[in-house]
Amino acid sequence: MLARLHRHAAALLAAALLLAAAPPAAAGGDGVDLPQLGMPGSSALPLHKERELGAEAMQRVREQLPLLDDPEVNEYITDLGTRLASHSERPGYGYHFFVVDSDRINAFALPGGHVGIHTGLIRETRTESELAAVLAHEIAHVTRRHIAQRYARSQQLNLQTAAAVLAGILVGSQNPQAGEAAIMAGIAAPIQQQLAYSRSHEREADRLGARTLARAGFAPEGMPSFFERLADASRYAEAPPAYLSTHPLTESRITEAQETAARLSAEGGYTSGRHPFIRARLQVLANEAASTSAVAVMRDRLARSADDPTARAAALYGLALALSREEGQHQQALALLDTLETVDGERLHVLLGRGEILHASGRTAEALKAYREARSLYPGSGAATYRHAEALLADGQAEQAQRELSRAVQGRDRSPQLLRLLADAAHANGREAKGYIALAQYHHARGDVSLALAQLDNAIRHADGNDYQRARANALKARWQQGND
Repeated sequence: MLARLHRHAAALLAAALLLAAAPPAAAGGDGVDLPQLGMPGSSALPLHKERELGAEAMQRVREQLPLLDDPEVNEYITDLGTRLASHSERPGYGYHFFVVDSDRINAFALPGGHVGIHTGLIRETRTESELAAVLAHEIAHVTRRHIAQRYARSQQLNLQTAAAVLAGILVGSQNPQAGEAAIMAGIAAPIQQQLAYSRSHEREADRLGARTLARAGFAPEGMPSFFERLADASRYAEAPPAYLSTHPLTESRITEAQETAARLSAEGGYTSGRHPFIRARLQVLANEAASTSAVAVMRDRLARSADDPTARAAALYGLALALSREEGQHQQALALLDTLETVDGERLHVLLGRGEILHASGRTAEALKAYREARSLYPGSGAATYRHAEALLADGQAEQAQRELSRAVQGRDRSPQLLRLLADAAHANGREAKGYIALAQYHHARGDVSLALAQLDNAIRHADGNDYQRARANALKARWQQGND
């Protein structure tokens, strides 16, 4: 173990020297510091190599960072990110949005289209446009290949070392005591400024992000609005928000963001209507993890929201969840959701919240009914499918759960969460080969090809005369060994 850590230390130190020696950016004719890094698709780092770099970094991030395992929140962030990406410069790039379960106000983009956002940042945003602005900004870093271009300055920097440096900084910023991650982060710390985006990169991401915001129907004012509050937080806090360590914020940048927003107008005034409810859900989950009173927080929000119907509805939803989770007051929680449904209709969060509370109180048949209604009214919701299948599996209906999940993953929703639950359902139903194939697809979707291949070997061993599943496992194995998705 110690030898392996020393090897990582040496590799990171070498990376530090290489990056520190990178040539300075050239100045553009307009007086703005413009790096000579090329346009998206630059041959400095081929796209397939950039994807390898992103996959390597993501594997380390998954091993070390606490990723949020909540279907409702993950679906919301994926839907929001996908809408923005579809209006970006490169809508078909292949993005992956994920949520880090951390109170820190932070977000980041990795090479290859991976965009992470922290629960603390989601809770900090006051409007959906502010949250969309952060995602749009990170998407712009992806489309312009800013991180990959910075790494490409040194042709001697191999992908594994680059991924280790990038992941080490991200992981170390969250959990500096995490064994190997702590050593990696400690060595990488002196070069964090080398990895931070340049001013020209930040301004370019701001401009492109604001344009993406407007095209997707969000208010472009969300960007300067959130920047202003981050700046205020950095003035009065002992430690500035983590987001500012890699996204330096200046008064001129805020002013430019304000001017850009003023020149743009949202095309359609879009809002999903889900943002305040996701914030409330995350607040309940955060208080629950911290063993503090989410009920008290939500009662206070409810008392202060008399003049704001949307804030009041979100507080009612949050209070219902908190009463059920924290105090076991399931009936009172359901009564609050009845009130919310009366004023807000059969919204997805209401239906899923009702199913969640009914399931927690042991009323499984009623919970399944609520989830079926959610699936009927929102057929494209992976969260509704997940919750329904989860309840079916808990009720001993593994075969039905497997059928529903199989249909879902054969369609447009191949989220890792659904694949993992499908593996559980198939194993519970005695379909071992199918379960191992689903588990292999789960690991492959998360970027761990070696573990995915090992699960395919398990599937082949457990096929037991099932020629179809054996052939399917062998076909996937051949594809993945060749590096094909």
